[in-house]
Amino acid sequence: MDIGDMDVEDFQRAWRRARTAWARVNQHKLEAEASGRHLPWQEQADWVAAKGQFEEYERLWDQAYQAGVVVVVGGDDGPDDDPGPA
Repeated sequence: MDIGDMDVEDFQRAWRRARTAWARVNQHKLEAEASGRHLPWQEQADWVAAKGQFEEYERLWDQAYQAGVVVVVGGDDGPDDDPGPA
């Protein structure tokens, strides 16, 4: 199955990268809010971009699931967790 121009393995890697990037910037945002700081404009933009990218992959994942495709993602300790250039 192809998801756009990606095969399933590419999709898995891209989803993990997006998830990792989202988790990282979201954690930073939560820490800033807990300490009473506001994120600078660029960090807010990074948060919005990472959230949007992860939500897009989640939407594609849902579409694949509804089409009957099961995407299995392996462990979280592999080299695919490197967020790399998104």
